[in-house]
Amino acid sequence: MMVIPANPNIKFRSKHCFALILLLSPICKASAAITITEIQPIKYPSVIKNLTKSSIVNVNWKGALGGATNVTLLDNDYHQGRYLITSDTNSPISINFFQVGNEAKVNLKSLRIRYKNKTYKSFPVTGLDNPGQAGEYFDIGAKVIASKKSTAGEKFPQYTLIVEEQ
Repeated sequence: MMVIPANPNIKFRSKHCFALILLLSPICKASAAITITEIQPIKYPSVIKNLTKSSIVNVNWKGALGGATNVTLLDNDYHQGRYLITSDTNSPISINFFQVGNEAKVNLKSLRIRYKNKTYKSFPVTGLDNPGQAGEYFDIGAKVIASKKSTAGEKFPQYTLIVEEQ
């Protein structure tokens, strides 16, 4: 989407990083592998910047706008992030999810992951059931907050997902 300079629009787009941790067992010299497949990264709509306070857009793990959203939407193009995790063992896993903090005056807050019918909001989460070779999907959502001092234009808040076997 093109941003018109005279209008204080903000376009939030998520870029993300993910880390794939492979653990090697020194005792049996075998390796375990977890695979994360991105189905879709979290996506935020284009909005008109709130001129009197911080601009907030909340896209929850269900892909819906949360009640904290306080901006005018320019489109309805948003959705939750979705990932598929597979593993070649049955060891418990942990998931960590955090913002990278790559955009000045723009932060991701209220980070949420939905995995196996349970929502997690504090990270890292440990002792989770292994997804197995068939895999399990998990969905993510987050609130993006652009301070009123942030500049108009496209923003690319990044996040990191880390999944490892315990």
